[in-house]
Amino acid sequence: MDKLTRIKVFVQVVETGSFSAASERLGISRSAASKYVSQLEAHLGGRLLNRTTRHVSTTESGRVYFERCKDILQHMEEADDMVSGLSGTPKGNLRISAPSVFAERHVVPLISEFTAMYPDVKVEIMVSDRYVDLVDEGYDLAIRVTGTQNSDLIARRLARCRHVLIASPAYLKNAPALDSPEDLANHVCLLYTFTEGGRWPLSKDGMDHSVKVTPVMMSNNPEVLLQATINGMGISIMPTFIASDAIRRGVLQTVLDDYESLQLDIYAIYTSRHYLPAKTRLFVDFLKERINDPPYWDHFLTVRS
Repeated sequence: MDKLTRIKVFVQVVETGSFSAASERLGISRSAASKYVSQLEAHLGGRLLNRTTRHVSTTESGRVYFERCKDILQHMEEADDMVSGLSGTPKGNLRISAPSVFAERHVVPLISEFTAMYPDVKVEIMVSDRYVDLVDEGYDLAIRVTGTQNSDLIARRLARCRHVLIASPAYLKNAPALDSPEDLANHVCLLYTFTEGGRWPLSKDGMDHSVKVTPVMMSNNPEVLLQATINGMGISIMPTFIASDAIRRGVLQTVLDDYESLQLDIYAIYTSRHYLPAKTRLFVDFLKERINDPPYWDHFLTVRS
């Protein structure tokens, strides 16, 4: 087996933290992965990894070698992408991180369309609501819904992330009047666990009308809150990329439409490299074109008005 393959296996073992995870990602057996690294160590005449039954870690020499090898592999991948990009045929693995609900509802259908256009691009999408480290964890791209940006990364805005207050017609039929945010004190509220301070941010004409709610139900899963709202349990605040389909179907309706809620944006995030691989650049352009701004899931707002 050539030295380059051994280096690729070694880098994957360090990045994933185990021979099992590295072998699964590379599509080889665990014993083969261990053999390749041992051959590399024999060639170099020194130990690169400390091995235990449950974990591997780099030696001092291994850490230095890993950093250099990682740079070499990245430059080789960029060179491949440059040539394939010039020929119009992007190739290789595209590793993406995206928040769970947005990934399921919007990213996966777009990936299906993108890979049909570029069959030589293989996509690995890791669904996580945490902010991954693109460099250390080996991601080409992350999709984030946020109001702030890390200046060390390049962020391309895809669309605004609008939030609305929603409730089911059945709940509103027998509920108290709801003409202002202060009236929410008389209503049943459903709260996302990570809502800061338990306050719903609301504003009108530049004036703050935020209210602290006392929820009867909390969840860290927006889909759970959406279903609870559809079932008539109460009122919730939800991004339109989650709620728009239920609103179009009439099983939910917006309330307090004169008030604006949370202001966030959806970004494609990638590292600040001198050369952006063709596969990443094309996918970001594709996302921007397909999602548009205002995004396709907000069309119900213009239709309704």
